[in-house]
Amino acid sequence: MNRKNIFRGDKAIFNYLVPGSTGPTPAIELPARLNPYLKNGIHIYLKLAQSVPLANIKSLPAWYMLSAIPKKELRKIKHLVEYSSGNTVMSLAVLSRHFGIPNMHAIITPDVPKNKQNLLRLLGTDLIISHGPPSPDVHGTIGGIWDAKQMGKKRGWKNLNQYINPGNPKASSEIIGRELWRQFGNKINILCASLGTGGTVIGSGSYLKNKIPGLSIVATSIKRGSEIPGPRGEDAVKKLGLPWEKIADLELPIAARPAFMMSLKLIREGVFVGPSTGMQLAGILQILKKMKANKKLKKNTNVVLIACDTMFPYIEDYFAVLPDIL
Repeated sequence: MNRKNIFRGDKAIFNYLVPGSTGPTPAIELPARLNPYLKNGIHIYLKLAQSVPLANIKSLPAWYMLSAIPKKELRKIKHLVEYSSGNTVMSLAVLSRHFGIPNMHAIITPDVPKNKQNLLRLLGTDLIISHGPPSPDVHGTIGGIWDAKQMGKKRGWKNLNQYINPGNPKASSEIIGRELWRQFGNKINILCASLGTGGTVIGSGSYLKNKIPGLSIVATSIKRGSEIPGPRGEDAVKKLGLPWEKIADLELPIAARPAFMMSLKLIREGVFVGPSTGMQLAGILQILKKMKANKKLKKNTNVVLIACDTMFPYIEDYFAVLPDIL
């Protein structure tokens, strides 16, 4: 950690982008107007993992996956290809240049909104359209994940495959899990994260479960019939390559409206987080409501949600999901 947060020299930007270089990301408690169970002794905290330099949690595994490539192999790679239309490929597009890889290719499906496509292009990403399923089986032989694997076998090409790459959960373990332990110690009772690849749940969850007996891990997915950018649907999470089910104690599907509504409330408080963070808050409030009805709420319970990114890539989605409010 750079204590003065001044980065100098020709490698200044590179050093700034190293995970943890600016210190731990903040954790903030939600007030009673966002946490109706505060009066019952329940404290809900947001771990603002989107406060990292590239403003999204996926920049952490992106760095870890790139840094794990042997230098001898790295010198031969001219093209990086990944099945992603979101934070992973956006982070890789920036970070790969710092590792000497000049070209980033994102395999996406036709349904990716134009504004997200333009954001990827803004970062210098070449877009390749896949007409396979939008949430393909990680181990299947059709769809964008399979296409990325095949392209990655070509000479001078590399597919990191975030869906099975061990650098993915390792990043969450060594950065998110370790930071939370330093910030809270063993005072976390419930940890919640959204399910995208499963890396955050596995990494931070396993790190903290090894240190905190009785810790409960809640993993939120998208309720069938809803669309929330970033996480995976309740059917798609069964096809992920990382074994998140071994760590999570509960998978909770959340619909789009409560996810966007909770995100909107946080945004208007000055906490700029996206809908995947809103879905966590919506899910935790559901759980706490049920616990209260069953008289199972315990005072001095600490709940931590892991904020993933900002709302900026999804502005149009808020207006589509909440037209009666916005």
